[in-house]
Order: sequence, then structure tokens, then C-alpha cells
Amino acid sequence: MNKLIVTLIAMGLVFALLPAMGGAEVPTITYTENWDGRGTDSKHCEYAGQEGRPATGWIHWVFSTKGESTDAELILGGTGSGTYAPGNPLNANIWHFYTPYFDLNGLTATINLYGGAPGSGGGLVISDYCPGENGGIAGMLQVTKTVETSYNRTHSWSIDKSVDTDNGFTHEGYPKIWLYTDGSGDENATWTVDVAYEGYTDSDFVVSGTITIKNLFAESTGTNLVITRISDVLDDGTIIDVECDEEYTLGPQESIVCTYYQKVTEMIEGNNIVTVVYTDVAGEEEEEASDEAPIEWGDPTTENYKTVTVKDLSDLFGEVALGTATAPNNAQFTYTKDFAWADYGKDNCGDFSYDNTATIVETGQEASATLKVNVQCYNYETAYAKGDDAICFIPTFANWGWTNPIVPGEYTWDLWAAAGQCDTSKGTLVGTVTVVYDDDGYVTVTYNVGSPYLLEETHVYAGTTMFPKVKQGKNTVFTVAPGLYTNNGPFDGSQVYVIAHAVVGIPDPNFGPA
Repeated sequence: MNKLIVTLIAMGLVFALLPAMGGAEVPTITYTENWDGRGTDSKHCEYAGQEGRPATGWIHWVFSTKGESTDAELILGGTGSGTYAPGNPLNANIWHFYTPYFDLNGLTATINLYGGAPGSGGGLVISDYCPGENGGIAGMLQVTKTVETSYNRTHSWSIDKSVDTDNGFTHEGYPKIWLYTDGSGDENATWTVDVAYEGYTDSDFVVSGTITIKNLFAESTGTNLVITRISDVLDDGTIIDVECDEEYTLGPQESIVCTYYQKVTEMIEGNNIVTVVYTDVAGEEEEEASDEAPIEWGDPTTENYKTVTVKDLSDLFGEVALGTATAPNNAQFTYTKDFAWADYGKDNCGDFSYDNTATIVETGQEASATLKVNVQCYNYETAYAKGDDAICFIPTFANWGWTNPIVPGEYTWDLWAAAGQCDTSKGTLVGTVTVVYDDDGYVTVTYNVGSPYLLEETHVYAGTTMFPKVKQGKNTVFTVAPGLYTNNGPFDGSQVYVIAHAVVGIPDPNFGPA
């Protein structure tokens, strides 16, 4: 298509217009597309001075892609007018058009292609525009804002502790172990610490961010804008205090950055809207510019007690680190101990209470469990051996016991404990003694005491008198005090008397659960 490029000088604008065709042959249009309004958000006054973009204002249109078309024209209508030829770069795969600025509200545009069909692409769209210095100050202040949210999350936990025994005995509400001297009560105890996750509470909600305000006039215009009011509001009506630089008069292409920090009571939803009122330097024109951004809550900024440490302090184990629990999972810790009578023994019998406390270190929460352990004691009783011909100490002495006449030979006698008044029906048979009166004249006594009894001490008298004789001053007296017993062999084979005395431990018969 042959066309004549003429220039239109209007308001300092220079754009390529197409003349009327007159009587010339009219080329065939191979494709037509109407502008659908895309690109009205592409204001970029900072491009002023670049090719096709005078300070007085412009609209830069693009059509993609050329495809097989060899020429094109852009026809504006509505609030606009004129038919425009393509601009640079002409050798690109996209048609570019530069037109004067027209009010976008009501503007229409149509592109006609010649010489072939277009290729695939985005069609007709405004790439960038600027109303220019002759269009007043409307739209010449750019406001952009960011919205950030933050909050704290506090996780909650509970802790419980228990102790269980193999046999399951309890006493006065406490688990209890009964350790018998024969080992029949030996058992394990198991402690369990349960740490349960109880959910979380969010708090300290904050909406914050920046507001950037920029004068879009090109530097060549020298047009200043004066900011008179900044209003930042949440959707729920909360008014936000905004902190800005002191400079509220912005020269061309100058900007300021404001900040805001607002505490709120909950995770509010909606948008954060900022409106900036501004005027020209003379105060003759007043306009508004605004921006909004959605309030979106992500992960918490700080999480308190998301992972907690559990420690244990006990009489038995000291301080032990059990492990950790991490939300939202529960945690359980167990440990055991074997209890045996032999670990205590006769010298450490009695009642024991073992306290044990588990603690969540970070929160200070505690749970305790107490284990009672009873260790059977021996009751120590006097025991005497009683042979077939035994003679009771009574009535010669006030205390009971037997002296036994023997001649050479071997004897086995019962050993009776706590047989007061020499009454064996009231006593306890705790073993036997083996007595040997040997041919060499010596007397030996062997005590045979087994479980569950304990032989604590022994005393043997062997002599020609029924009871031991001792000197008390100038006198000689008889006694049955074990500490004064003698066995001064050898004897001549005639009859002698033997007293076999012992102290024997008898397991406490009243021990054990009721």
C-alpha cells in the first residue's frame, strides 16, 4: 500500500497520521480487531522522553504478532480520533503505534492489517501511556503499597506421670512393692511420662508494610506535586498511623516511602487501602491516588514452645533428660527398674518412698509419681537347742532355755526360737544343731539354719556342770548369760552338759499387703 506520511503538530505532539485515500486504489483489509480495553493499568510517565513519548502525553499501542501482514493502521474513536501508521521498530514482529493521549474512559481503537493474516499472540493492547503535563495532575501521582502480616503462636502442652509395678499392689493410693527376704516379692517398676499436645493460641497480630508515593511527571516538566493527606484504612475500619519522610512536596520523578505498623486483635481479612490526596503547588487542583493490597496471613513469625524438652528428677535416678516433643505430636517416655530384696539386705530393711518428677523445661509444667517400697525386716529372737533329755533353765533361772546332758556320741537337736517358758508350741523351729562329743574329749556344735531364717550369732557352753560357773568376787556362781559360756575340752568321756544358744532372724510375719 502506498501511503503519504504527514505530520500533525498539535500541542507539541508529533505523530504519524495516514491521509485519506482519495481516488487511489484501496488496499484489501486482511484482518480487523477492536481493542478490548487491555492496558489501561500501564501508566508509565517515567518513560517520557523516549521515542514516541513526548512530555505532553502519549499512548503506546502494540499488536502481536504481525504474522503474514505487511502493513497496518490504527483508528481511534470515542474520546480519541485519527488514523495512525505504525512506528518504530518497523522490522520487529510486533506492530507499534504511538498516538497522542486521549481520555481512556470512552476511548475506542481498531487495528486493520493488510497483506496477510496475523500470527498468534496477544492482540491489540496498550503497552504504556502518560496523560502528560497538559492533562493536569490527575493520575500523575503513583501510589503502591505492600502488606506484611506477623503474629506469634504459643503451643500448649500437658504432662502426666505414673508408675506401675508388675504385681500391681497399692497402698493408700500409691503403687507399692513388697520385697520379701526370700526374694519372692522381687519385681519391676515402670514409670511412664505422657506429654500431650493441647493445641495453640495465636496472638500479637500485626499488619505492617510500606507505602511508596511517586511523582510521575517527567523531569523535563518541572511539575511538583504536594501531598496534603495520607489515609490508610483496614477493611474493618481501623485507621492506621502512617509514618513518612518529612518531605511532602515531590519534584518530578521523586518519591517517598512511608511505613506503617498496626496491631490488631485477630486475623482480620480483606484489603488494606491507602488513599493519598495531593495538589499542584498553587493548590488549584486536588486529586486522589490510591492503592490496595490483600491482607494475607501466612505462617507465624514466632512459635513459642513448638518443641519442648522433658527432663526427669528422681530419688532413684537423679536428673535425666528424657527427650523432646514437637507439635502437633504427643510424646511418651518410659523407663524401668528392677527391685530385689538382696539390693537392700537385712541392714537396709524398712519402708522407702521414692519421689519422681517430670518437667517440661520451657513451660515449667510438672507431674510427679511416688513409688513405695517395703523391704521385709528380720525380727531377731533368742533360740536354744533342745535335745531328748533337755532340762529347762526354769525354775533355776528366770529366763528360758535348755541345757542338754550328753555322753560321747553325735546328736541332732531342734533349734527353737522364742519358745518362752520352754514351751515349743509357742516358739518357732528355725533349724537344728549337730553336736559331736568325740573320742578325743572335745565337744563341737554346728548350727544348721536355712532360709527364710538368718543365723545372726551363736554361743556354746560345754562343761561338767549343768550351767556355767563363774567367779564373782570371792564367790563362785552359776549363770546362763551367753557371754560367759565356755567350752573348755577335752573332757574325760564322762557326761557333760551342752547349751547351744543362738540369735536368729525371723522374717517379720506381719509384713505384706493386708
